Amino acid sequence: MTTVQGVAEAVLYVDDLAAATAFYRDVLGLPVTLTFSDTSFLQAGPHSSLILFDREQLRVRRSAIPHHGTVGPGHVALSMEYDCVDEWRQRLQRHGIAIEHEQRWPQGTYSLYFRDPAGNSVELIDDRHYPQLWERLMAGES
Repeated sequence: MTTVQGVAEAVLYVDDLAAATAFYRDVLGLPVTLTFSDTSFLQAGPHSSLILFDREQLRVRRSAIPHHGTVGPGHVALSMEYDCVDEWRQRLQRHGIAIEHEQRWPQGTYSLYFRDPAGNSVELIDDRHYPQLWERLMAGES
């Protein structure tokens, strides 16, 4: 059966690529797998990458890959182990990152929201959240 297997890449557009790369590498612990003058690739698990593009350099980039980009802040949600919310909260605080919002979802999962150096909204979401929704969907529940 032809089905989408998941999100392989998420992209955020930034104004200071070095600062954004350092944030995701040092604060969130994502390993950098490849860098170019206008792009950083970070691994967000075994099957997904977070790609950071320098917004200004992307405007003049010549590439066979179709042009894309955005103006204004974007959003990415990264999965965290469900029992590590307190550890993540403390880690963000140690790095001076303000938590904008904490969300307890109806099914008992949890999210933390904060901003990266470019103003993008970053969410750390309980790793049980989407598997629970998927399970309900596959069972025919809404």
